[in-house]
Amino acid sequence: MLTTLQVILPAAIIVIAGFIAGKKVMDSAGIKALSDLVFFLFLPCLLFRAMATSQFDTSDFKLLAVYFSVTVVWFFAIALFAKNVWKEAVPGAVVLGITGVFSNTVQLGVPIQKLAFGDAGLKLQLSIIALHSLILITTATVWIEVWRAKREVATESLGHTIVHVVKQSVIHPVILPILVGLTWNFAGLPLPQWIDQPLGFLSQAAGPIMLVLMGAQLSKMALKENLRAAFTFTIIKNFMHPLLVFAACYAVGLSPLYTAVAVVCASLPTGVNAFIFAQRYRTNEDMVTAATAASSIAALFSVTLALALVPKP
Repeated sequence: MLTTLQVILPAAIIVIAGFIAGKKVMDSAGIKALSDLVFFLFLPCLLFRAMATSQFDTSDFKLLAVYFSVTVVWFFAIALFAKNVWKEAVPGAVVLGITGVFSNTVQLGVPIQKLAFGDAGLKLQLSIIALHSLILITTATVWIEVWRAKREVATESLGHTIVHVVKQSVIHPVILPILVGLTWNFAGLPLPQWIDQPLGFLSQAAGPIMLVLMGAQLSKMALKENLRAAFTFTIIKNFMHPLLVFAACYAVGLSPLYTAVAVVCASLPTGVNAFIFAQRYRTNEDMVTAATAASSIAALFSVTLALALVPKP
């Protein structure tokens, strides 16, 4: 638990700093402006650079297939439950689905997997990171944009509807940099230093600024009204998600190392990208903020439990 605390504590301090900033110097308009800046500048740089420089290893395909199959199914289950039982509109339901499956794979996942499983575990974690936003955020974005297209162009022909969906889904500050980065990667093109260096600076700033933004959002919300949701999504993300991943790993006979990395990754708290996604579509921001904060605190227990119970590589 001490190791997990050492990783989570710096992130918590940044969130607290954002909370203080939200109380003292940032109003709601300032928070929205910072959110837009993250979504249209810092996050695209982070995603493009990650995709352009990632090393894809086909030997890890079985791990990736199991992890993302379970995660995508769990995402749809949560979103459909929110839509049909909680009566959320599609954007709200999709945002809640992302909240229940999108792990903090970088800020917490990288150091934890490195400390727990060494370079072999880190390599597998980086493989998951390479596809994480591509699969989950793209799926969520396309679902929302298809729903919006049906509402906005209901009187148009099927061809016009398809063009509209593709335009809104691809020319998007999250999806477009992922696709461009992958194209750059598969073309085998190096990133010149004069491009890579500023991208690196902006990418490094993305994580801390998103944490500041989450703290600022916390300062503006009524926490008591979202405690139930925070508790619910902590259970869904930190404990049910890794349990499902473990069951799938066991069923297909993954090796102890692959199983351990996958389960620990699923036990990580909700990533800040879920909060940014909620802000992008202006839906359930307070609920996602509270859930992300509670999930991060609970990660002290969920990650420690996962590390204690997974098979030892």
